[in-house]
Amino acid sequence: MTSDILQQDHDELAIWLALHSMSGPGFGPKGILALLGRFLDVTELWNASKEQLLMQARVSVDFANNFIARRTAAEPQVMLDALKKSGVQALPYNHPFYPPRLREIHDPPTVIFLKGALEEHDFNHAIGVVGTRRPSSYGMRLAKDVARGLSSDGVIVCSGMALGIDSLAHWGAIEGGGRTIAVVATGPDLCYPSSNKKLYDSILNGRGIVMSEYFPGTKPEKWHFPARNRIVSGLSSALVVVEAGESSGALITANLAFEQNREVFAFPGRVDSPMSVGTNALIRKSMAHIIRDHRDVLDDLQWVPTILQETRTVVELFGREKEVYELLSNEPTHFDVICERTGIPAGELSASLTMLELGGLIHRLPGDWYSRQDMARVAFSAN
Repeated sequence: MTSDILQQDHDELAIWLALHSMSGPGFGPKGILALLGRFLDVTELWNASKEQLLMQARVSVDFANNFIARRTAAEPQVMLDALKKSGVQALPYNHPFYPPRLREIHDPPTVIFLKGALEEHDFNHAIGVVGTRRPSSYGMRLAKDVARGLSSDGVIVCSGMALGIDSLAHWGAIEGGGRTIAVVATGPDLCYPSSNKKLYDSILNGRGIVMSEYFPGTKPEKWHFPARNRIVSGLSSALVVVEAGESSGALITANLAFEQNREVFAFPGRVDSPMSVGTNALIRKSMAHIIRDHRDVLDDLQWVPTILQETRTVVELFGREKEVYELLSNEPTHFDVICERTGIPAGELSASLTMLELGGLIHRLPGDWYSRQDMARVAFSAN
């Protein structure tokens, strides 16, 4: 699939790159695409005279002059050469592999940039999973569980590779044996934040793609992040909000998804939890369907799961996690009993159980009961 994408007219692609780089009033994605609608193709627009812009595109004299000035200053071939050297692929709006759902939104990017090997079905049946950068243990578990479940049932999980819920969603998708799309606020050849390097490399190692509307080498800017959110929701058939505070960026994504006529789902949270204020509000305002797990999402969308493969994760345990895991069995054991038998303080025990749960090794059952996962395979460390 990758080689097919690269087989496009280079002269035309260079023009798309130059148009995409234009900025200013009327030169955003919406303005450029509206302008293109007045011409036969991108080459005719690029070569248009001032008279053609005025008569055919029906733009103002100021706009025509600004367009010609930007065109004169642009260096399409230089941009194309830089793209080739970066190892990043570019899909302009008219390319047959451009995501069809992304074309539906109010202001789709004129060009998207991809790093990684694009597969035929990457833009089909995608669901976004987003949330706060500072999740609770509850949110951490839900993020991985819902993404892992969706992925194992054949769904492409899409998120923004931010710290917190986004990163956990990508990891959950990878553990589920499927693929994931990371939409970033930098060029796709940059890993941001740098602490996500392991995740970034894992995605590019055959587990998905990194996507951006920003040219390779572009560094993060504050305004890139809300702009990025519209692509996360635009790519997706539905959006799952795991946890979100009152001013969380995930609420921006949820509002965009709602405006884009996407189904929005949210996990309910405790009424006194700051990280559940946003998700509870979405549910209260009937902007999001309340869900318990990934099956509720698939049921509401009426999607039939397709198992891609069975994935078993080998986890190496150390210290207290090892001690707690060895105590547990397939029969549920209460938190108080675990605490008494291990002698581990309640706060530290809760942290150890959360880590085992996030690793997919144990179940947490209602009432603070815990049991081993049936499918878990564990490698113990002597340390």
